[in-house]
Amino acid sequence: MRLPALFRTSVFQLTLMYVGLFSLSVGALFAFLYWSTIGYIERQTNALIEAEIDSLAERAARQGLRGLADVINERVQRDREQRFVYVLADAIGRVHAGNVNWPRELDDAEGRVDVVLVSANGVQTPARAYVIPVGPGLRLLVGRDVRELREITTTFRRAAVYGLSLVIGLGLVGGLAMALSAQRRIAQLNRTTREIIAGDLSRRAPVSGSGDEHDELAANVNAMLDQIESLMEGMRHVGDSVAHDLRGPLTRLRNRLETLAAAEQPSREDLLGCVEQAERLLDTFNALLRIARVESGAYRSAFAPLDLVPIVRDVCELYQAAADERRIGLLCRVPDAAEVFGDRELLAQALTNLLDNAVKYTPPGGSIVVTLHDADDRIQLSVADSGPGIPAAERERVLERFARLDQARSQPGNGLGLALVKAVAVQHNGRIVLDDNSPGLRVTLELPAHRRGPARPAPAAERPAAAPLAAAAR
Repeated sequence: MRLPALFRTSVFQLTLMYVGLFSLSVGALFAFLYWSTIGYIERQTNALIEAEIDSLAERAARQGLRGLADVINERVQRDREQRFVYVLADAIGRVHAGNVNWPRELDDAEGRVDVVLVSANGVQTPARAYVIPVGPGLRLLVGRDVRELREITTTFRRAAVYGLSLVIGLGLVGGLAMALSAQRRIAQLNRTTREIIAGDLSRRAPVSGSGDEHDELAANVNAMLDQIESLMEGMRHVGDSVAHDLRGPLTRLRNRLETLAAAEQPSREDLLGCVEQAERLLDTFNALLRIARVESGAYRSAFAPLDLVPIVRDVCELYQAAADERRIGLLCRVPDAAEVFGDRELLAQALTNLLDNAVKYTPPGGSIVVTLHDADDRIQLSVADSGPGIPAAERERVLERFARLDQARSQPGNGLGLALVKAVAVQHNGRIVLDDNSPGLRVTLELPAHRRGPARPAPAAERPAAAPLAAAAR
């Protein structure tokens, strides 16, 4: 990757911001250490000089200028390390006592000064000193050698410069390394997406296994791609199924219309047959549109807490007459309440599809049992019949669009009923389970329970279906 492009990455820019903030923090730390160490040494130096001046002033007050010169010479002899510097000089710079020459740049100075003093043997000494007048034409300079202080200050400043440079350098190198690593992962993801855009839907984003945010992003992208591939496969399957299943009705409708066009006086029965064929085609397309709307989440904005018990009773009441006509026993077992969060119309339509299949495929003299069970955090709605059932190997396939078993070809339908039930279950964060009822089939729609407060007891009781159906069969 080119460096200009790398410098524009968000990771590198964030690293620069972090390095800047960290450098400011390190600089503030060095400033505090400087103030607390070098400042302390300087304050101690000033205090020692002031104490020495006070002591000399006291001796001068008691013994006069001659005594002051004797004391200075005495202290010069006693200070073997020559930490202190003393100069007692007159107006023309002639030294009367002391261990260094009077500096000419201090002829008009007074108070605290920083100066380089020269001893009698020519040794230069940087000093912190005070200049005070002590009598007619006499000036006293008292100071302390600050070579050690200057060395410490120089070392500290050098350490601060090197430390900050090292922090900034390591931060930049670390930022480049992190930016390269992050950009490499992003580049892999971009390369994968470009290949997918080019048409290879089997490509997936690489996952390193580290569990970091890049892996989480890659996993989410892969899950999205799996869903897209599944939808694309579903669309291809729908297209193939529509072409296969609707070709027969369209061919029959075309042949009948051709026959009617050739006849001098078409019969009413033939015209009604054409209308019936057209209505079947419209029902199929309407069912497809309904499934597409459900899968797109178009109904989720209308979801609300609702009780499934009245819906189950209404749908069972709707199919009671059809079951009695075929001499099928229809039993509805519901608790006192079973609340879910969803859409009343969709759930009613799902149960309608399940009961319609059960009544259609249960032989005369058989039975259908509709059970609503509140199991902790799940609501289970089951429709069990005594019909031929579905082989275990075919139970996943029948949930797809236009999937019909061979024994179901003789019955009217388009193979979209269970597909709609599955779509409704998915949109309600539930699932549909097909089990063996021995004999027959048990279809269970599991939905998350909606709890507004403490769970209420829900003993199951056998009740006949009652109350009119409000909106299930639209």
